[in-house]
Amino acid sequence: MLLTRLGVMFQASRPVRELPELARRAEALGLDELWLAEDCFLHSGPAAAAAALAATEDLSVGIGLLPVSVRNPAIAAMELATLANLYPARTPVAFGHGVEAWMRQIGARPADRIVALEEVVGTVRSLLHGDHVSFTGRTVSIDNVELASPPDPPPTVLIGTTGQRGVEVAGTTADGVLLPEGASEGAVAWVREALGPDREIVVYSWLRIDDDADRARAAVRPLVRTWRGRRTYPNLVRLGDVPVDGDVEDGAVDRVAIAGTPEQCAAAVARLAAAGASTVVVVPVGDGASEQLERLSADVAPLLERS
Repeated sequence: MLLTRLGVMFQASRPVRELPELARRAEALGLDELWLAEDCFLHSGPAAAAAALAATEDLSVGIGLLPVSVRNPAIAAMELATLANLYPARTPVAFGHGVEAWMRQIGARPADRIVALEEVVGTVRSLLHGDHVSFTGRTVSIDNVELASPPDPPPTVLIGTTGQRGVEVAGTTADGVLLPEGASEGAVAWVREALGPDREIVVYSWLRIDDDADRARAAVRPLVRTWRGRRTYPNLVRLGDVPVDGDVEDGAVDRVAIAGTPEQCAAAVARLAAAGASTVVVVPVGDGASEQLERLSADVAPLLERS
């Protein structure tokens, strides 16, 4: 089976004091990456990433994602450059719109979210690459700015998106795309076709490993049903061939999650990799998250490595 980089998501609802231990455990289990979100109003993405990086030796720690509407691009570039200089080649980051309700709650919803995404990401990435930047746009205005110590190598900068316009912006201003939970191999293939062969695609995916495949699917199915009902990601629902109404059958769960026996989970990771995913970041579902990571390392990863 095809092997892609494997990571785990630190779920924002967990106490942040648990993050260093999870990072150490992920590294000990041989995972490549740990990703964390910056959800309002829980913890800072860059500060949390610094704690996880300091607790480990080689693990990459991704921030996914930072809302562009609350980040001055010069200050964001300084924060990310600091992390990248302290921990070279270990600090990927994704920018996005942020949750609509939260951005409105704090008065940070831009007039045009796509313009804000393009201007902030483009400016941050230019600064991280050592460019001297002067730019006046609709949401960004900086004059004569250059980082004193641009990192070498610069961190990978992604855009978290599921829509056509966001993917187009990623293709011109970023290093790739971050896809949220619910992304099927069809969604990954669509993004890969749009981006071409050389960009990064990181995919979050619900995970439940169980020797009883039906029990694994049953654990994930309520999340898929709720995710579909919110209608936040209609493009992912369409690309995953998930019915918009009625029950969520086994096939739909299999298309948008990694659920089942170790062999079935390995096959699901392999499908995402074959479609173009660079990294698959698992989001354990249900009780026993630590046990799920143990099984991912012991029972699923070897099946991917054998080929």
